[in-house]
Amino acid sequence: MADPPAFAAIRHGSLAAAGLGRAGVRVTLAGDMLVLTGRNGERRDVPLASIERVRVGYEQNRYAGYLYRMMAWTSAAPRPLTLATIKPDEADFAAIARAIAGVVERHHGAEAIEGGLNWREALVPPLALVILFTLATFAANVDTVARGNDSFLTVALFMAAFEMPILGVVLWFFTRPYRPRRVEGASGLERFLPKSGAAG
Repeated sequence: MADPPAFAAIRHGSLAAAGLGRAGVRVTLAGDMLVLTGRNGERRDVPLASIERVRVGYEQNRYAGYLYRMMAWTSAAPRPLTLATIKPDEADFAAIARAIAGVVERHHGAEAIEGGLNWREALVPPLALVILFTLATFAANVDTVARGNDSFLTVALFMAAFEMPILGVVLWFFTRPYRPRRVEGASGLERFLPKSGAAG
């Protein structure tokens, strides 16, 4: 008999709040139950039927590649359980995500299936770059403005013409994978799952 799908998830505050310790958990799919086991033997069994909404996404890590994350909202917890992979190539993460999404779709409809991460991770990095580029541009031109050779309006127009398109690309780069949005049911999650765990 094949082993049930399982993967190691990194530590997260939602797992600690669920009584699973602060050292990460082992995530296993056992029938219609999601079993979460802490490093020190802590355990929580989550019936798939109790999960009311699920969101699956990935982050692009410079060193590790794509790392995948799943957030599961249950009727028993005030905040979602966040299960994030340690390794970029986790076929069992995909298998577990599909099983959860299938049950959620049957019980709560396709609108309860989401892709992406969250708006904070989608917007904070590009907005930080906007502020950084803006400050750097004005700092580089403050002497020119002070001498009266250029006005702040001229500097602002320069930024709009040459820097804003670049910042637009950066904004697209982060918001495209990270912004949370509804997908077309469980099948719509495929683009957010590890390729090694492709269905079929």
